[in-house]
Amino acid sequence: MVSTPAERKRLIQGVVVVGAGLAVPQVLAYAASVIAARLLIPAEFGAFGAMQGITQIGTPIGLGIQALAARRLVNKSNNQHHDLLKFGLEVAIAVMILTFIFSFPLSGIFNIDYWVLVLTIGAIAPFVFISTQLGIAQGKEFYLRLAGIYIVFGIGRSISAIVGLFIHPELISVGIGFFGGTLLSAIVAHFILGNSKKFWKSNRAEKSVNELLRATQALFALYVLVNIDVLLARVVLSPEESGIYSVGMLVAKIAFFMPQAITVVLFPKMGRNDSSALRLAVLGTSVIGFFYILVCYFASEFVVNAIGGANYSELYSEVWFFALEGSLFAVLQVLLYGRIAREDTRVSILLWIGSFVTIISVWLIPIDTIVTVVSTLIVVTFLLVVISAITELRHRQTEIGRAHV
Repeated sequence: MVSTPAERKRLIQGVVVVGAGLAVPQVLAYAASVIAARLLIPAEFGAFGAMQGITQIGTPIGLGIQALAARRLVNKSNNQHHDLLKFGLEVAIAVMILTFIFSFPLSGIFNIDYWVLVLTIGAIAPFVFISTQLGIAQGKEFYLRLAGIYIVFGIGRSISAIVGLFIHPELISVGIGFFGGTLLSAIVAHFILGNSKKFWKSNRAEKSVNELLRATQALFALYVLVNIDVLLARVVLSPEESGIYSVGMLVAKIAFFMPQAITVVLFPKMGRNDSSALRLAVLGTSVIGFFYILVCYFASEFVVNAIGGANYSELYSEVWFFALEGSLFAVLQVLLYGRIAREDTRVSILLWIGSFVTIISVWLIPIDTIVTVVSTLIVVTFLLVVISAITELRHRQTEIGRAHV
């Protein structure tokens, strides 16, 4: 239970430290995009955006293996450290092999050089291994090491790409920077984590593949829901309005990622079936979201100008809708991780249904304004949060009933 003052103090320190570590990759990735926009010609920057979109596919894989490793190590007497690292290395090698295969058709589809894609998509492989290291540090509640690995990853991946762009402003430089920087980060993270010599000689952690697939598909379902409206906006809105909508989605993404450190720190306690940890994570995430919505409502002009500039003044009166959307996404993410922590990913079915309902609603109902598109996502996500919360309460009541039998 999260009850003693010492425990609460340690959790707060963990959230602050891990939050700072999580911020580094996000800020540096944004900086890399801004610099690429200025150094690459428009055609190559369009390809750069496509490359980033493709690599987002690797995010649920990385988060899935991180969650798997953290959950396995919530019991400090459980020594699967080396077994998990070996499994992470095997998954990384498999990703690299698939990269060489699938880069051929993707190269033709997106009109991007094959080796540029191999390097860019191939960066997912060391990212998967880094995610395993993150999961181990998270499960053992090594907050400083966890933050250190996040920072090393952010610096290695983005700074390498930025340096490459300044030396040779072409896409191949970005690819080399992404792959080389992420690989170097994985090596440095290995030493930050410590106690990992000759892990490749260990046995693979049992039942890892099925557990990884379940966690990955659940997180992929969440990422589809979180990103689907910006794609739908491109279809149902005018080009100008879809551009404005994209800026609004940046506001939503800030709300989605801002409280993430709370879930990262409390996830191990959720894995110990500590109901207070999940309640605290939901409460903390909701409070942060509430204040972010207030800021976007009362200081809308400042928020829009800071993120997109004065050209997006049409968003002034609507920006708080996106803050609400992103905050609901964040709460839904906490509830999903609460189920993943206990190896129950059936709730992901709700997320797939939510995405399907959103698509059907946008296509069948006359939705042709920014507010109506974002409002559709707000309603769908709110219903998913309510249903997920009710499901969680019923699971808890069932578990309490069994404990008293």
